[in-house]
Order: sequence, then structure tokens, then C-alpha cells
Amino acid sequence: MSEYTPMQAEIADIDIESPNTYLITLKLLEEATDFRYLPGQFVMISVFGLGECPISIASSPTRGSLQLCIRRAGKVTNAIMDCLVGDVVGIRGPYGNGFPLHRMMRDVVIAGGGSGFATLRSLINYISDRREMFGKVAIAYGARTSQDLYFMQEYKSWQRAGMEVAVTVDIGDELWKGNVGLVTGLIDRFDLNPGSAAICGPPVMINAVARKLMERGFHLSDIYVSMERHMKCGVGKCEHCTIGPYHTCQDGPVFSYDRVREVL
Repeated sequence: MSEYTPMQAEIADIDIESPNTYLITLKLLEEATDFRYLPGQFVMISVFGLGECPISIASSPTRGSLQLCIRRAGKVTNAIMDCLVGDVVGIRGPYGNGFPLHRMMRDVVIAGGGSGFATLRSLINYISDRREMFGKVAIAYGARTSQDLYFMQEYKSWQRAGMEVAVTVDIGDELWKGNVGLVTGLIDRFDLNPGSAAICGPPVMINAVARKLMERGFHLSDIYVSMERHMKCGVGKCEHCTIGPYHTCQDGPVFSYDRVREVL
């Protein structure tokens, strides 16, 4: 099948993560023996007759199902979120690179901000399922409010897998009993040796977390960031994914921080 031709996929399940974000589980309706992906890669999802958009894969390849976290942000994502279980969408991909897992098998910090945490869920669940291959793992996640936090039902399972989980919000309320502040404020709590890191979120958050990790002794080349915000057509033809000398869809979306530090 051509890389430009979408495969048909049925929506098998829909979970509500926040008022404007759904986690959808897809079942490919066509034989796709070559559909293999790594944490950090993305697909193009299409609503037939309307258009398509890039979405990072939120599931781990260790668990069989294909899951995408969809947030209302335009006509295509709005249409996807209006779909029901049993409806059919199109899928192209997977595209881009993923996190370099073979280089991350030591202590790992995973830091996410806002909707960028959906991309990191794939990596977190991969590590959870291959726990013996990694060292200490610490997860720092921040969102605007407690209503904007994703995957809250999974935090305990990650902790049971021996991973430290710290969560914060920008704006607290009377129902929120946890941390209020920036993600960077969580990093100092972790007792880790300098190792590898994975970051996804707004550029200002990526830079702030990277600086904090460098203060802790992490090397720039061991800090990996997802530039998913720049993903476009998936195949590098539209040129809209260009950042500096790179095409995000082909050279990324995962880059070591030393390669993109100046263009963030």
C-alpha cells in the first residue's frame, strides 16, 4: 500500500480523559503486518471527506492496541471526537523516529506538560512492561488545572511498577490537594543519577526542564525532546514541519536537545 493511502481503522473504544480530550482505541480493518511503531512516533488520522491531521501514538507497542489521544483543536479533531464506537477513520503511518530506547536503559526522567504528556504515555508504558531493562524512573507531569490532567487512573500502576510519579497544576482549587507550581519544581525531588530524559510540552517548559536537568548533571545529548507541535504531512513534502535545518516529520519528531536547543 502507498504511504499516501490511509488504512481503514474502526474506533473500538473511547475514554474521556478531560472535557476536551478523548483517548480512542483503534482496530485496523486491513492486514497491516508491517505496522510496527516505537514510542514517540506518530500517525496521520483522517476523517474521510474532511481532512487529516498528525497525532502522536499514545499506546505502547508492547500492549497490542493502537491508541491516540485526541484534543479538540480544529475541524478534523472535532469531527473525530464526534465519532462513535464502530465508526471508521483513516490511518497513515507510523511516521518519524521514536525515542532511542537502547540508549535510555539507565535512570530516566520523563517530563510532560499539558497535552504533550499523551506522547510520553507510550514511553512510560513501554518502560513499565520492560521494567528490568531500565534503572530508576521518575515522571514529572504538569497541567493547567486538575481537570486537565490525563491518565490519572494509571498513576498507581506506574508506581506499582517502581516508577516515581509527581504531578502539579498551574492553578489549584478547593478540590485539588496536590502540588501547585511548575514542572521544574518537581525535578529536584527525584533521587536519580544523571541518565536519560524524555520531554514533551510547550517550548518554554521544554527549555526550563532541560536547564534544570543540566544543572543535575545530565548531558544535552542524553535529553530527548518531542517536537510534535511541528508535525504536518508525515512525509516531508509540504515543508511546513521545517525547524532550522530539520524536517520534523522525517528527522524527528524526537530530537536530542543539543540538536534543537537553538530553534526551540
